[in-house]
Amino acid sequence: MMKRLFIGIPMVSEVAARQAATWRNDRQLNTNRISWSRYENWHITLFFLGNTSVDRIAALRNLIDESFQAVSGFRAGLKGIGVFPDQRSPKVLWLGLEGLESLMPAYEQLGELLRENGFEYDRKPLKPHLTIARVKHLEHRNSLESVLSEFQDFDFGTVAVDRLVLYESVSTSHGPVYQPVSEKQLG
Repeated sequence: MMKRLFIGIPMVSEVAARQAATWRNDRQLNTNRISWSRYENWHITLFFLGNTSVDRIAALRNLIDESFQAVSGFRAGLKGIGVFPDQRSPKVLWLGLEGLESLMPAYEQLGELLRENGFEYDRKPLKPHLTIARVKHLEHRNSLESVLSEFQDFDFGTVAVDRLVLYESVSTSHGPVYQPVSEKQLG
């Protein structure tokens, strides 16, 4: 049996959640077709593995434990807003993350171990961000540009980086649900 898996860090920010709720209820902004991420799904993706055999989950847990055994929990900054791929053709609306440097050696080690152990994953360089919405169709560009301009350097406070989660992405009629398969607490 296969599961659609990714390794991520859950993100919890009341400040960002309140602001996202304001944007979600903004009539002018939402004349665009925007699909807002559910707060309980907020995370940063470290590695997207895709369809993976359930027989390999134990090995994944071991690789995560090995890579992150010496990493202690910390707080990271949630700052600014932006879009991917660019403002001319925005598809993803995100909040930026700062201060993840202490995580990078373990992240790189895990990537190496995943490769060595035959795990396939999306090898795009890590651009730490929290996806808060997907732009389906941009009808009124000015409303989105206004939000981007006003909040480009906004400080949403800090978020705890205290665990890694191996998630299963389950498609439902109401959008994806990210179910934890296992968790690794950071020291």
